[in-house]
Amino acid sequence: MAVTVDDIKLSLRIDVTEDDPMIKSYLDAAEDYVQTAVSKSEDLTIYKQYDFAVSLLTQFWYQNRVTDMTKTPYQVVSMIQQLRGLVTG
Repeated sequence: MAVTVDDIKLSLRIDVTEDDPMIKSYLDAAEDYVQTAVSKSEDLTIYKQYDFAVSLLTQFWYQNRVTDMTKTPYQVVSMIQQLRGLVTG
C-alpha cells in the first residue's frame, strides 16, 4: 500500500486542497529519503514500516516548515533501522 496525499491529509485533518502540491512534494521526498536511507536496490514497499516511516516524515515536514531543521524524528529513524534489519537479515 502506498501512502497518498489523501492519507496524509486525513491524518493531519486537512480539509482544503490548496496544500496538495506541497504535500505531494513532501511525500515524494519522504519516499526517496527512506528508500535511500535503507537500500537503493531493495523494494521497501512490501514492508508496513516503509509506509509508516514515509507517512511520519511527510507529516513532520508539513508541520515543521522551517529551513533550519537538522534532525529527523526519532520515530522515522526507528522505522528506518527496522527496515535495514529486515533488508539485511
